[in-house]
Amino acid sequence: MSPLQRGGRRPGHSSAAHDRARTLSAERVDWPLEAADATWLAEHLVDCETCRDVAAAYDTDRLALLTMRDRQPEPPRDLWARTSAAIERESASPARAGQRPRPRRRSIPLGALSGIAVIAVVVGATALSGGFFSARGPVDGPAGSSPPIAAVPTSVLPGATPMAVGVGSVEWLGTSSTGKLAYSSAPIEKVCTTTGQPDCEPVADRDSKQIDLSIEPKSISQSPVGNQAVVVGTDASGSDAVVVMSLPTPRPSATATAPSAPPPTPRPTVTPTSTPPATQTPAASESASALQSLEPSASDSASTEPSSTPGVTPSASVEASVVPTDEPSIVPSVEPSSEPSVEPTVAPTPEATPILTPEPTVSRNLAIISGVKVVGQSAAYSPDGGWFAFTARPSDGSDGPDIYVWRVGDEVARAITTDHASVFASWTDDRLIGSRIAAGPTGDLEARSFFIDPASGTETATAGKAWRPAVDPTGHWAVTWDGTVEIAGDGMTPVPAEGSLVLRGFSESAGVATDGSPAAVVADGPVTEFDVRWDETGTWLAVWVADASDPTIGRLSLLQLDPVSGQLDRPDGAPRDMPALPGFSIADGRLAWATPRGQGGEGSRVQVVAWTDDAVGAVESGPVENVVVIH
Repeated sequence: MSPLQRGGRRPGHSSAAHDRARTLSAERVDWPLEAADATWLAEHLVDCETCRDVAAAYDTDRLALLTMRDRQPEPPRDLWARTSAAIERESASPARAGQRPRPRRRSIPLGALSGIAVIAVVVGATALSGGFFSARGPVDGPAGSSPPIAAVPTSVLPGATPMAVGVGSVEWLGTSSTGKLAYSSAPIEKVCTTTGQPDCEPVADRDSKQIDLSIEPKSISQSPVGNQAVVVGTDASGSDAVVVMSLPTPRPSATATAPSAPPPTPRPTVTPTSTPPATQTPAASESASALQSLEPSASDSASTEPSSTPGVTPSASVEASVVPTDEPSIVPSVEPSSEPSVEPTVAPTPEATPILTPEPTVSRNLAIISGVKVVGQSAAYSPDGGWFAFTARPSDGSDGPDIYVWRVGDEVARAITTDHASVFASWTDDRLIGSRIAAGPTGDLEARSFFIDPASGTETATAGKAWRPAVDPTGHWAVTWDGTVEIAGDGMTPVPAEGSLVLRGFSESAGVATDGSPAAVVADGPVTEFDVRWDETGTWLAVWVADASDPTIGRLSLLQLDPVSGQLDRPDGAPRDMPALPGFSIADGRLAWATPRGQGGEGSRVQVVAWTDDAVGAVESGPVENVVVIH
């Protein structure tokens, strides 16, 4: 029995019960509930603080709308200009040419038009009540506290003037109107300030493509150097699987390899030592070859043998799905070979020159492991895109978690730790950082962190007792759990206990500087699960903290770092403790996340915050079912 199996189990909460409670809370705003539903809801709200907050938010919105029914809002400044222009475009449309004149309809009185305007503004305010636009200024209280999900709108203001931003695109997977899983990409070109009711158009999906996955996605990580992504999801058996896929739309990058080493020149690929499944088709073989297009750095020499961890199935099965797209894909040319073992060599040129070829009509999917339970939210690609690291344990509960790595081009992921008590924290250059718990001198569990070389598996201990440090891209700062750890309700997984999330100094030689006071407190405990991600500059970071009663939702905050002093700032307009699903995307100049299902009685929304030197603005999508933001 591992040290992690000594802990007891704690009761959990059913996500279905939370969904039912939020749905009933929304329905009772419009009409009385049936007696059985009303009784069940009242009993659930007594024990569930999160759903109680949601129910209170619905009641607050209802009261706010009632107070606004006699108030006539001022229309946006450019309402008539836009309406007039639309009428002129419609009148001049060629489709109108040659049409017979229609009978003149009786015009609507001005008073009725004013009533319609009031309804439109009220409905708009209600749809946004659970999202970013309901936040009016900073939330009082300590970091990590739980403010009400919806704020009471004090007034309805004229539409804000959008501000232009250039922050690239946001991508996500969600269920389309046909009920199929679809990949969506939306360029973020403008946002609105959050000081008043926004007048921005919603995020427009201009690049939606149907995809096929054999798993239900929970987290999606995109390679920093191409259109490849790793999907963590649940399969038909209820276990987790990790699948590598090609995204329909490529995102080429000028940096194709790690800055610390010249790019490798692809050599003939290695014929797998294991026998492929008998059902593997020619298209599937082509898929495995295509996934080897991103070769690792020259120092990589890791074995591709499957892990021997009990209950874990490193799968080499390949699936294909049709994706209608003509966009190009960056595919370095690699010729197949039957040579037994060939290592890549370093090219003399300082930059890689990818070959642009038309993207194939088949999206490649490769299952690199199955039969596991993926632990935590910190799975990530290495900065050079050559490796992917995550934490998993056997789904049958036979052992605790270990750190797994997958080298781009290999057919399976492999366990790089075998103590069944380790979790992945983050990357720093070409090394990963892990944390594990072990029995201390007095028998209590202690947190220990360490560096690992992903190719050789060599470990180097770090100083102090930091837990899951998330290191910034410059390697000077890290957000880490500063406190004790314990065993979660599954009896195996280590989680934070008493303490806080803090910012501390970091060095590539010693790790986190745990001596003395932290530079800043990021979030106070208790914290059961967290996810910290930095932007490319290392000056902005987003922090997601799971809800104590329902880990499938949490609260997200955006912080700005002064890299010299280590001081953290919450700029005016930046999200603080906003309701968010796990998995968010932060890049240079923007943060994107998905709201919990049921906010405003609708599906989730993709919300985006973008910032410039002068202001912070936001924009959101329409309702999306089963959305997972790609990070």
